[in-house]
Amino acid sequence: MEFLSLRFLADWFLLPPSGPLLLALAGLLLYRTLAGKALLTGGLLLTYAFSIPPVSHALMAPLQAAYSPPDTTALEHAEAIVVLGAGYRSGAVEFSGETVNDLALVRLRYAAALHRQTGLPVVATGGGPEGREPEARWMAEVLEEFGVSPVWQETRARDTEGNARHSAALLHERGMQRVLLVTHAHHLPRATAAFERAGLEAIPAPTGAFVAHDTRLSLGAFKPQANAMRTSWLAMHEYLGILWYRWQYGRHPAPPGT
Repeated sequence: MEFLSLRFLADWFLLPPSGPLLLALAGLLLYRTLAGKALLTGGLLLTYAFSIPPVSHALMAPLQAAYSPPDTTALEHAEAIVVLGAGYRSGAVEFSGETVNDLALVRLRYAAALHRQTGLPVVATGGGPEGREPEARWMAEVLEEFGVSPVWQETRARDTEGNARHSAALLHERGMQRVLLVTHAHHLPRATAAFERAGLEAIPAPTGAFVAHDTRLSLGAFKPQANAMRTSWLAMHEYLGILWYRWQYGRHPAPPGT
């Protein structure tokens, strides 16, 4: 089965909120049985749990804990900045119909800030489905609005592993090895491993942390919130991605230039 099909199934059956809700629906259909009651109760409890900040923070925190902004020494040793795409925003009539989404914009803003600090070239990496402009094109447009130059576009990648392999090929052609890797903090465990497999020395440059510094519990923290559900989805997506990459790629280097 193709990876995209597996990702579709995982999105529906394993990730919140659809996974727990499907579990609850199965329980409702089998409600006359003890197993049905257990499925319904479990599905509803999981849906609630994923939608409250204490749970979403607990899921997200381990992914982000090891990363902090690069220090001056790290900035001085880097040869380029690589910023990973995060998706499109369609229906953006104010931007001719399409642009980067909010997650990508956070990454691009930080990449631009690092560029102003270092003067390093920026690689915008992100492909797209057939018949659609590659994400890197829209990323480059935003970076240019931030005053970044030069911007090198990598337009073939379809996932994080592709970001790493194709960016490595582009950078190795230019004799570059050591890069500042800009992505969300929770994405860095998987992204850093992918870039190291591709033969690059990746210096983590985290942005967009989802766990607030003040996580004191209050009554309001146990009220279901859309932002908490989104954070839970992102965290669970990342855990599944890490498991998939370890099974698919292990720790062997990626073939250069593929």
